[in-house]
Amino acid sequence: MGLLDDLDRGLFDLVFPRDCAVTQEPLDDEGWLHLSFAGADRLDRITDPRCITCGHPFEGIIEGDRACPHCHELHPAFGRAVCAFRARGPARAIIHRIKYGRSPFLLDDLAAVALSDELFRRHLAGSILVPVPLHPNRLRHRGYNQAERLGDFLATRIPGCESLGLLRKTEETESQTRLGRAERRQNVAGVFQLAAGSFVSPNQRYVVIDDVLTTGATLHSCAVALKKAGAELVDAAALCHG
Repeated sequence: MGLLDDLDRGLFDLVFPRDCAVTQEPLDDEGWLHLSFAGADRLDRITDPRCITCGHPFEGIIEGDRACPHCHELHPAFGRAVCAFRARGPARAIIHRIKYGRSPFLLDDLAAVALSDELFRRHLAGSILVPVPLHPNRLRHRGYNQAERLGDFLATRIPGCESLGLLRKTEETESQTRLGRAERRQNVAGVFQLAAGSFVSPNQRYVVIDDVLTTGATLHSCAVALKKAGAELVDAAALCHG
């Protein structure tokens, strides 16, 4: 926490105490800047057993081979994706505020809680994080890239990590929100390329990072671009799955 944050909590919060983004109760000194421990406990965490490809949890008793419907027909270019939360309930509401409510600061707290997931933390350790890029028009409209902020936050807290904007988005695509599985794949196919002046190493492990993994189409398309540029070890990660 920086000096300005300290002053913010010490002065401004005395007059206008922050409320937890989940419980809506005023924050005390416990927890994070915008999320209390009680609020964090309400986030729907993903635990094992989970899909070893896309990270979605397996629910109930599954006999024999565990075929994940979320990976159906994707054949991802990334090796494995790990996610910390289900994109429903409070986690979904926070992600919605981050992306559409001009509240990028909430991402820091959500990412901090995600780091308590040992598998999520180990999955990222020692890698180069590659945030999913926004098209320049979308970036100007939103004012920030939440995936880039996520990568920067995680890189300062995970040993051996670095976050690099290695990719660029060459086409302004339709929002994935209302598209079906096949339409999502087609919508983002071939729209990511290596950014000018960037290069990848076949000996380095890369993890494409985003706030949400839904079908995996965007992360897959980014992984394809990295592999075309010469990367051989490419995985993926997102805060939420769903």
